[in-house]
Parts: sequence; C-alpha cells; structure tokens
Amino acid sequence: MGAVWGMFGESLLLLFAGFCLVIVIFYLHHSTSKTFLVHLERVREELTEKGSSSGFDLEELKEELLDMVHDTIGNMSPPTAIDHLLGALSGPLQMWAMRKAGIDPATGQAIQQVLPVVSEMLEPEP
Repeated sequence: MGAVWGMFGESLLLLFAGFCLVIVIFYLHHSTSKTFLVHLERVREELTEKGSSSGFDLEELKEELLDMVHDTIGNMSPPTAIDHLLGALSGPLQMWAMRKAGIDPATGQAIQQVLPVVSEMLEPEP
C-alpha cells in the first residue's frame, strides 16, 4: 500500500505544482497586460497633448515621407552593363576571398574543420 500511496502522493504533488505554476503564469500575464495598457494610455495622452499644444501634424509628416520616397524612387536608374559585369564577378571574387581566408565557400566553415570530415568520408570502409 505504501508504494501505491507514494506514486499517488507524487502525482498529487506534481499536479499541485503544475496548478501553482499555471496560476503564477496567469497572474504575471494579467499584471503585464495591465501595465502595458496603462503605458499605452499614457503614451496616447502625451501624443494627444503634444499634438494639440505643439502643432504636431501627422498629415504633414506623412506628406514629407511620401515626398522623400518619391525623390528616392525618381533618382533611381536602371542597371548598366558595368553593374551587370560587377554582379557577375562578385560571386567568384567572394569565393576567392573566402578560400584565401581559410573558409570553405560551400559550407561557410573553416577549411581546417572540413578537411577531417571529408577525409573520413573518402576513406574506404574495411
């Protein structure tokens, strides 16, 4: 009977601990949510106060951002032949630089770490 009660007691203890953990998590989530909502309300009040007192205009900010985006897009030009040539050369140049630095371009690992693994793979099985 002692072995059965021991298992039952341990199960009850684990169940009680799990229940307490759920209650603590619920309490922490609830308090964090309330704190977040309080901070959100304060920020909303500050923005409302600044908007009415300092003349902060959201539409003006939006127009300035749109003008900036339109200027940036307007200054873009299609790629030239040099851009395409440099793009084609960038891959081989990057692989050369990685090998020069001791890095395997295929895996991104140091070549010294890759060599033992490759040699093990290439050795014939006895």
